[in-house]
Amino acid sequence: MGQSQSSEPTTEVPIEQLSHQLALRFASKCFSSLEIVHYKDNFKSLADHQEDLEYWKEDTLCRFLALPEPLHAGPVVYQMCTYLGAFPFPRLAPCILTRENMLKVITIMTGRYKKVLRRGDQDKAKLLFRSLAVFDRKASVALSSKDKPSMDDVIREQLPEDMLEQRQAAEGSRSHPSGFAIDEPLNDDEDEDDDDLALAALDSLDAIEVFKHDQKTDRKIHHAMIPVENFKKLVMLLLLIGGIEPLTPLGSYGESLDEERLQALSTSADSIIAAFDPDPQSKGIRYSNFVKTLTTTLPELFDPFNNLFEHFLFSKNINLNKHRDVPDSVLVQDAKQSIIHRLPEEDVPIFSDTLLSQLSMTLKLFNPSGTLMNIFSSGARFNRIYSSSSDGTSLSSFSRQVTSWQSGTLLLVAGTTVEDANQSITLGAYLPERWHDSTSSNSNSTRPSSHDQSDPRPSLLQLHPRQALFPGNPYNRTLPWFHFSTKSGIALGCVIPQQSRASTAHLPPILGPVSLLIDSDVSTATFQHDGSAGSGAFVTDPGLETAQTHHPDTSQAKKVQFDIDALEVWGISFPAGTGEDEVTKQKNRLAWEEAEAARRRGVNFGGDKDGARALLEMAGLVGDQSGPRSGGSV
Repeated sequence: MGQSQSSEPTTEVPIEQLSHQLALRFASKCFSSLEIVHYKDNFKSLADHQEDLEYWKEDTLCRFLALPEPLHAGPVVYQMCTYLGAFPFPRLAPCILTRENMLKVITIMTGRYKKVLRRGDQDKAKLLFRSLAVFDRKASVALSSKDKPSMDDVIREQLPEDMLEQRQAAEGSRSHPSGFAIDEPLNDDEDEDDDDLALAALDSLDAIEVFKHDQKTDRKIHHAMIPVENFKKLVMLLLLIGGIEPLTPLGSYGESLDEERLQALSTSADSIIAAFDPDPQSKGIRYSNFVKTLTTTLPELFDPFNNLFEHFLFSKNINLNKHRDVPDSVLVQDAKQSIIHRLPEEDVPIFSDTLLSQLSMTLKLFNPSGTLMNIFSSGARFNRIYSSSSDGTSLSSFSRQVTSWQSGTLLLVAGTTVEDANQSITLGAYLPERWHDSTSSNSNSTRPSSHDQSDPRPSLLQLHPRQALFPGNPYNRTLPWFHFSTKSGIALGCVIPQQSRASTAHLPPILGPVSLLIDSDVSTATFQHDGSAGSGAFVTDPGLETAQTHHPDTSQAKKVQFDIDALEVWGISFPAGTGEDEVTKQKNRLAWEEAEAARRRGVNFGGDKDGARALLEMAGLVGDQSGPRSGGSV
């Protein structure tokens, strides 16, 4: 602090030594002794050596993590690791993946750094952005074009001399390809004191004085961007390994990559990337959009990395798992079946493993104790209780199947827009409370609690063509979350008019600021997202609202009408500790209803079938074959 930029701050301990001390602190505070033994065994058994240097190459990292070749995500993951391994000194990046540097990568990726550095996730978001970003050379040159800098000045702005020297010195010890050479982050003068996570790391080492204050930092980070092409490869990988567990065999995920699965991953990745609003000219994602989207729309996007990097802490050479002899395919199948349950031989055109991973990056579920948890870590199971493709589009069938489910549900609807038949749209709704058929009375609409803001709140979601999240408005006290009637259809976030007893006309629901209305014959639907319409049952998505305001010609319309291709409802259940689970309860309820209906149809009148039929015709319960009858009242 206070020294010229060209001079290095005087410290008794060099930053390399401080980096070493931080790695030791992470090892002792964030991992058990057994985990460190496993990690050392994994690292040493695959490491390359050059003189006294022990390190991992790019292909070693990709091979250990079993990154599927068709996704081409290996160089992107390796770039991230070479940046994170230099933490908390960005000027040392890209670093060689030594054992200590790799341990820092694992600590950050798994979130274990919070045991030592108690900072928010936004600081991790800044680290992740820098690990993926490249310096926007055009923006940098445009900023200083008035000064007409020489080519040497431009190069010096983009790549500081100390980093050039470090890269040249490290070149001899690198035997791996550089991957995306043009995409390597250019961390010029990024040893800043506005990065709380890095400050916390140095504070834990009593080494705050080594941090240089650089006023240009914020300006430079806003001139960096993540290339969409690279980011899509990473997002497809995250979608593929969604729900991965620390002991899940990694190679099995790549085995399921056929053309159909690759296309599904690509489609979901495009929807997720659209939520970051990439710049149409540079094809890059800016820092402000990255942080805003991670904070509001995709808070769980990088969660699959947690368990992926936990694999470093389990060595097959010293595997104490009692299931070590069980084939990998069995372990993976068991893991998937513990997460998603489908009725056999049923056609489910919307729900899939890929869509479940996409949902998990946006949505959290309320477990039976009322705690919000990630979809996969909650142990939730999804049970198909209604599908228009197999159960028909009658709302009577919908009512019978859905209202008999006594806990939370996930509704999915997909279709094509009326304006453009080539444009598809997929929406969802997480409803933590049971459904009610409100045909007879508006009072049965599911309304928010008037006194407790901590009650579980539903959420609307958009999954295609852009990922968006519309949480239940915590300040809503009047509008129903959702309303179902066989007369008016399915309404979420809509205003339900008071029906007049004197009139036979049925007033349809009115769209709210954020709402979804499915008509009574399940053929068309309307979705509205209009932040200018005021406050409603659901909150607008900040990214989508910004895009609609500033780019109305290219962004999604505020009101979208679409023809429904498929509608599904999935009942959410959790493993039951004791007693029957929700699946068994619903099966018993439906079986009782069927038995009761059969009993009514087979009322025993002592063998006098003709007399029994005449009596039923008089009661109006069955028709008269000889002609119409009015009867039925006595």
